[in-house]
Amino acid sequence: MQFLEQIRLRFHRSFLNKERSIQKAQRASMYLDNATSIGILFDGTEQSEREIVLDYAEQLKKAGKKVKLLAFFNNKLKGESFAFPAFNRLQMDWALRPNSREALEFKDQNFDLLLNLTKKTVVPLDYLAALSKAKYRVGPYTDQTFCYDLMIEHAGKTDLKTFLQQVIFYMKKMRPNHEAAAA
Repeated sequence: MQFLEQIRLRFHRSFLNKERSIQKAQRASMYLDNATSIGILFDGTEQSEREIVLDYAEQLKKAGKKVKLLAFFNNKLKGESFAFPAFNRLQMDWALRPNSREALEFKDQNFDLLLNLTKKTVVPLDYLAALSKAKYRVGPYTDQTFCYDLMIEHAGKTDLKTFLQQVIFYMKKMRPNHEAAAA
């Protein structure tokens, strides 16, 4: 089983590198207060983590942000209905690439900011982040450095709430204090 999974990951990386070489996304620095449209990827498998992400998305909406969510469920359950788009393991191809309509639409959205609010590396979410057309992408630390413009390491903490607090902290700290120098 482990050997088969390694082969799938190799194919996954190969396809991802090929698609990345074709894609030409416009990247730019972005801080939280300046972003008007925010895409949030998250692992919705655990209800407690879903609630944390949904509460944060509601806070962003109250602050006047346009927020779009996409959840990944690491199971094969069918027929679950949620108030947000989602996909699961059945909606991925053999190379672990999401192929649901929701995932493909999310990938093609032009967000100001993309947040991957997961406490660990989730291969299909990293795939979507790497190919996203978002101007600025933030997510958990991964060996695939091309997936995110800013990666935040958990520093030994596995709590999603703590990770979210770190994301907010760093995104607010990135606010530029000075204007660009005149040429």
